[in-house]
Amino acid sequence: MVDGPQPRPIPPDLYSDRLDSWKEIAAYLKKDVRTVQRWEKNLGLPVRRLAQGKLGTVFAYRSEIDQWWKENASKLASEKAEDNPSESNSSSNSSGDVPKTVVPQPTEIEGRILPDGQGKSVRYTALAVLAAALVVTAVLLLYRHRIHDAVWPPPARIILAVRPFKNISGDPAQDFIADGLTEEMITRLGQLHPHEMGVIRLSSSYASSPLDRIGRDIQANYVVEGSVLRSGSRVAITAHLIRVSDQTQEWGETYERELEDVLRIQAEVANAIALEVLNKLPHEQPPVRQVNAEAYLHYLEGRYFWNKRTEQGFSQAIKLFQKSIEIDPTYAPPYAGLADCYELLGSAPYSTLKPEEAFPKSEAAARQALELDPTLAEAHVPLGYSQLVYERNFPEAQKEFERALQLRPEYPTGHQFYGYYLTAVGRLDDAIAERKKSLALDPINPLLHSALGEAFYHARQFKITIQQNKQALDLDPTYAIALVNIGRAYGQLGMHAEARAAFQKILTAAPNDPAILALMAHEYGVSGDKANANKILAKLKSLSTKQYVPAIYFAVVYIGLNEKDDAFLWLEKAYQERCEYLVYLGSEPLADPLRRDARFSKLLARIGIKPVAVSAALRSH
Repeated sequence: MVDGPQPRPIPPDLYSDRLDSWKEIAAYLKKDVRTVQRWEKNLGLPVRRLAQGKLGTVFAYRSEIDQWWKENASKLASEKAEDNPSESNSSSNSSGDVPKTVVPQPTEIEGRILPDGQGKSVRYTALAVLAAALVVTAVLLLYRHRIHDAVWPPPARIILAVRPFKNISGDPAQDFIADGLTEEMITRLGQLHPHEMGVIRLSSSYASSPLDRIGRDIQANYVVEGSVLRSGSRVAITAHLIRVSDQTQEWGETYERELEDVLRIQAEVANAIALEVLNKLPHEQPPVRQVNAEAYLHYLEGRYFWNKRTEQGFSQAIKLFQKSIEIDPTYAPPYAGLADCYELLGSAPYSTLKPEEAFPKSEAAARQALELDPTLAEAHVPLGYSQLVYERNFPEAQKEFERALQLRPEYPTGHQFYGYYLTAVGRLDDAIAERKKSLALDPINPLLHSALGEAFYHARQFKITIQQNKQALDLDPTYAIALVNIGRAYGQLGMHAEARAAFQKILTAAPNDPAILALMAHEYGVSGDKANANKILAKLKSLSTKQYVPAIYFAVVYIGLNEKDDAFLWLEKAYQERCEYLVYLGSEPLADPLRRDARFSKLLARIGIKPVAVSAALRSH
């Protein structure tokens, strides 16, 4: 990622379906606060926590609560009415829908929520209020560590931000070691206490930002920073834990070991930080294996190139992962790295390899990784994606994504790809909610901003698509996928000049990119400039004699030209190619001109998906 304009705080409209306190959550469910707190503890009610900020200490998404309500309907129906008489009335609702009517709320005293029965008595007189306040104060002073969660809200969730570790060797060629160790540290920290501590990676644009800005923009309580120095077969890692509020160092340590012990160092650092932040012993961790130094370094360097998201980067990453495997065939992560490379090389907009070449390799590598380490969430995700887009085995894909999130509940990539599955099966609201989860875990990642924007695109909320992808460009002005989504959304809004301008920015840097050429030709076609559309079509056909050009790109052009017979001809070729993007046709706006054609519904049935109902109201967004 290149340095660019400084990121802005996430705007409130990202959280348009949020409930921002225990009271709002309780009102939405027509229950009292004590009940919803009990449901969170015993039934997994999806309540989230913020460590600080104007939005309060707890929040929840309506969409997640609705889904939880449906999944737990039988358990909730068997529960007896709560002590609150108003709840007895509401519990008679047998429709299974989440009640929407606001009911009287529990009373707040000095920022604390009292049970509803106490709240009613407090309201009678000012004297009662004063007496209750005195009682509460006394209780807090004497018994604050013994008050039950059913009365007082649980502690707020701590947010831990991790700066990129610095390479202090003086050799830029060893930057990949620092980058890799940063990623590994984030993974380990995130696995320790996922319910009490959220871990966020800070982008390079935040590498030197002052702590108060990180606290304001990211709402972080602590920042982890450190450095790495490799000398021969030894490595020295220094890590510091800084409290944001007063900018004091809470903990710091330097470790110098053989490279073979680097995984053990990471585990020690992560456990020490968790111990300092949470003031409790960390959960029992599985034993940490020793790793061959050269195998580990090749793996880290492979991830460094994979993160560049370029054809050249993928090619270099594959070579490095293969070297790692040659050195230590029992080391699972490089197999997962290979799976990630091949799945992207077979997917739009990269599409360097034919699907029949890319996805079998991706699946084989992922399965090999899981044979070596069944707990590796990073391998379950590419396996799930291969099942989704290549095998079109939707139940198996769902199983793999859910397994990845069971292993790492706060894995942003896991939520991102599960969101792709939800889009493919037509659960568009759930797809938006899932990609919001991903972004909440890594709020300054342009890829995740863009992925959320794409979810809004499939839901026909094109203005939000543009806004969300512009935030991705604020983080990385060169991020091409954001420009793709912006161009597609402008086109759906009939703003064809703006759409072409977005695509042209990419073509200026990559004039022969088949995916962008196809989108540009589509834009010319739908806006009436068939001459330029056909000119680009001829260029695509010429390119296809020299390199692989997915059939679906030609279908996109013919849809823009309103030549439906040719469009279906190329869609059939895409089906035979096992094109990965076909699973999204059920909600893809570019396919709207084909929806009333019987051939379209038959194609979707063969893929195994259903068309998403597209109303005139949706098209007007």
